[in-house]
Amino acid sequence: MAFGEFEPRQNHTPMGDINVTPLVDVMLVLLVIFIIAAPLMTSGLHMELPQVDVPPTSVKTTQLNVALDSTGELTVDSQPLQISQLAAALSLRAQAAQASEVQLSIDKNVPYGKVAEVMAEIQKSDLHSVSMAVLSAAPKMQSNSPTVRN
Repeated sequence: MAFGEFEPRQNHTPMGDINVTPLVDVMLVLLVIFIIAAPLMTSGLHMELPQVDVPPTSVKTTQLNVALDSTGELTVDSQPLQISQLAAALSLRAQAAQASEVQLSIDKNVPYGKVAEVMAEIQKSDLHSVSMAVLSAAPKMQSNSPTVRN
């Protein structure tokens, strides 16, 4: 294969060779970059924290149960309440140290808009720790009995 021919040839066939040297060079450079950069991405912030003697706190977290059923009725600790009054009621209970956390129980058939309204009202109160109550699925029973065939 002659690249610098001075005499024109009669048949011009396309060149079927590919020079892979630049490709290999680029891949090796990328490999070196990744080898150097990978440990930097996985390392965390290493620091030595001071140790102090602190007595354990005896503060118990009390939950305030807020429930919204499928009919749209809102209850706070089994007492019916309007959505517009929810933030004030939660703030009063938080200031009286009756509650420090809200447990929200919402029926799965309640529209998302209603849930968003309740969450917005909870966010307006002094209580910022909210947990959602859910039912875990019952474990599936596996039958060990053989199948009946006819």
